[in-house]
Amino acid sequence: MSRYFFFNAINYKMSLIITSSNEVGNTNQLQIDAPYNYRNDIKSGLRVPKGSEIAVESVKINRQPTIDYSAGACCNFFMGQRLEDSGSLSQSQSYIMPSVNTIDQSLSPKDFGDKFSQVMNDSFSIHPEIITTGSSKASMTVRQPANPAVNGFDGYKYLISQVGTTATSAVPPSGTEFLIHGSLTYDGATITSARDDTYLQLQPEDEKGGPISLFDGELVYTTITGTDWTLGLSRPILNSDSDTLSAQHNGDFAEENPWLNFEPTVGEGLGPAEDLYFDYAVESVSGEIRLYHAVPNADARSRESPIVMQEILYFNKNDGAVSINNSHNSSFASGTRIPSASITDITFKVSNEILEISASGNLICRANVVTSASFKDQIPKPVSQSCWKMYPTACLWESGDTCLVKTYQCRDNTTIKNNKIYNTWNFRCDNHANIETATQLIEYGGSIRDQGTAYGYGNPLKNAETWVLDVDRRLLNLRLADMFGDAVEPFPEGRGSTYLRPYKGLNASLMQDYEPLLICGPSDDYLPRRVQSWQPNTADQLGFSPFAIAPTISGMIAAGGQASFVSAAKPSTSSESSTFIRVPTLNHKTFNFGTGNPSKILYQVPRFDNSGTDAGALFFQNSDKTYIDLNNIDDIVLTDLDVQFVRKNETFAKDLTGSSEVVFHIRKKK
Repeated sequence: MSRYFFFNAINYKMSLIITSSNEVGNTNQLQIDAPYNYRNDIKSGLRVPKGSEIAVESVKINRQPTIDYSAGACCNFFMGQRLEDSGSLSQSQSYIMPSVNTIDQSLSPKDFGDKFSQVMNDSFSIHPEIITTGSSKASMTVRQPANPAVNGFDGYKYLISQVGTTATSAVPPSGTEFLIHGSLTYDGATITSARDDTYLQLQPEDEKGGPISLFDGELVYTTITGTDWTLGLSRPILNSDSDTLSAQHNGDFAEENPWLNFEPTVGEGLGPAEDLYFDYAVESVSGEIRLYHAVPNADARSRESPIVMQEILYFNKNDGAVSINNSHNSSFASGTRIPSASITDITFKVSNEILEISASGNLICRANVVTSASFKDQIPKPVSQSCWKMYPTACLWESGDTCLVKTYQCRDNTTIKNNKIYNTWNFRCDNHANIETATQLIEYGGSIRDQGTAYGYGNPLKNAETWVLDVDRRLLNLRLADMFGDAVEPFPEGRGSTYLRPYKGLNASLMQDYEPLLICGPSDDYLPRRVQSWQPNTADQLGFSPFAIAPTISGMIAAGGQASFVSAAKPSTSSESSTFIRVPTLNHKTFNFGTGNPSKILYQVPRFDNSGTDAGALFFQNSDKTYIDLNNIDDIVLTDLDVQFVRKNETFAKDLTGSSEVVFHIRKKK
């Protein structure tokens, strides 16, 4: 692959050195003869007199159109109601899903589309009803114009699909049980406690199962023995600790579940010690059936925990505000709690934001009709983003107690990318943002759980530690009474809220009124400007400028749950990254303060060539040359010369194709 120097010389005091890469197939080459990294040789050698200096005379390159998605590029995602249609973020049950920029380079439109598709699937994988793996996963493909020969690249087509069908029941097999404290056996159907106060969560992953489906997903417990028990659903619990479910950041992961925001004192939790967490639970105690959910603490008498387990008053017949009663939401609105002895099974059913609890075939409570805020204390909280992934969770109070998991309709790795317990929005906010590339295993509960992929502890989404609590304390989740039944002051003066809107269920094959959105520009609706870390800035690259949010398009969500839309404008293919010429084989020295290191850079290639073009075949004539001292106190003989095109971080500028030519000028120092 040798090429030769061509030069004219006057007593070797002044020389032009013409270098070029090979042109093989007019494509990017590998190794040492790529258009961004090549070597030329001269067999006879070129003598350079002592005390010489060098400058770039001219440059000829072929820069392919690229999408610049280098460091600092940010796009957020959102699954929920458009806020411009549904009000403020405080009235939503959703929050942004930031994406970690794993691209960090300029790429051809096709390659960028492939890479950004991976970014989309990684972010949307925290919602179990969006397909993020397999042939139907979210995609970003080059949109072919009507006349590609004339118009060339015309933008992108985006496709984001929901599963849209009821999940098949897949009861978690033996080995998926995670013991939080106590002792148990589990045979893939029946849970049997071997110690009092046994608390566990079934955590199926990969092909074994996953979180409960939000598309009418059901969890059925039956054959329940024992007088007192607690059965329910919860976001993932990752620690194994016999004393507490501490949420405090104390540096010991084995004692924390920071996303729970749960620091129970007596009476604020469930189970025999009143210290256990569930997002939704049915508890049998003192011969009665009680329902609970995890909601913001509205009790001014206890400020230790921001989230508490509060009873759902499903049995209240009259709300005092309207003439109707909770019979619209419950078959048991009789004024008294259900006797435990009358219950043979418990069913939890999730339909987007709506959670329904039934017993022995009869509805206990569901947010069917919510005509008054007074009903808020009689129905379960809506399912929010922090509860998008929930798993069967149980506490058997006495040794020998049992329950059977009869039905569990869940999603698995056929539709969820990285179907792991750790791949939740909660975990990413508090512990690790980049699930796929972490290398350090998490240690907790005195052992290391290796589920086939190593996950690191640390590097959460920057400044996102408060986001989970922010969602948990949204207006719909704030009750009208504290956990003792006393009225609380309305939001914002106190910690109660009269805000009410219908819960969102299902609409045909879709999460009702929910859209998968790309947030590619600043928007106070979705992310206040004071949050600096995740302000999006990629409307130009993604083809939505001047819009911050992908605009509403008629028929955007088609039958089968497919969200299909196209770029509103042609994406920018101008490189925003500077290109530099580096010659590593000479004795000169420059300094790159961007990297904090000495460098071998000689020249910055302009963004636009002499004709004003920034892509395709480009020619740059340097009329104002800057000479760099070669620091040669003696004559040197050059037999080869390496020429490299790099970015400011000194990585190769791989948007070059075809053949590159650089002409250098060497002269005696003046």
